[in-house]
Amino acid sequence: MNFHPHVHVLAAEGVFRADGTFVPLPPIPEALLMLRAPLSLAKMSYDAASGTVIYRSKMHLGLKRNFQVMAGAEWLELLCKHIPDRYEQLVRYCGWYSSRSRGARAAKTAVSTNAASTVTEPLSEFAQRAKAAWARLIRKVYEADPLECPKCKGPMRVIALIEDPGVVRAILVHLGRWEPKALERAPPVPPGAWPAHAGLPLTYHPLPDIA
Repeated sequence: MNFHPHVHVLAAEGVFRADGTFVPLPPIPEALLMLRAPLSLAKMSYDAASGTVIYRSKMHLGLKRNFQVMAGAEWLELLCKHIPDRYEQLVRYCGWYSSRSRGARAAKTAVSTNAASTVTEPLSEFAQRAKAAWARLIRKVYEADPLECPKCKGPMRVIALIEDPGVVRAILVHLGRWEPKALERAPPVPPGAWPAHAGLPLTYHPLPDIA
């Protein structure tokens, strides 16, 4: 349980070519690999009456014994040293498995998928509620359903949002609904002039400064 920093490496038994092809290497003899768990629960026991932990293992050359007895709190203190600090990274990925390589492959896959598929993703529950909300508010204010065709009374759906003033004007002119035509033909009113047909007197009423 004594904390000693070391490195565990999980490496691919081969190499990756530039095109992504994996070339395996000859197998490594299993006799060269030493596998050992950092902690064996079968070797550990806890005495609730005395609150001590007993850990049995092979003969320790320095301690000259094959067991260790310690208080439960001391055991937990040793165990907590192996828990990483917050935001501490213990796993690193390099080469083919690095974040940069995996991100590049994911971006390439996303581009090819979007190019091959044109299926529209279904709206989320929040988007569906928001879509229904604006239509409901328009019906409440203007007493007209914006998603109902005025001719056949069939349902309509939004296919685009047009914000360009030039495109909006071209569409309204084509439909014959461009109302500002009369204003465009009318002569400009000079600054300070009041239309003669208004017939309203201009009066000035000073207001107290309440700012």
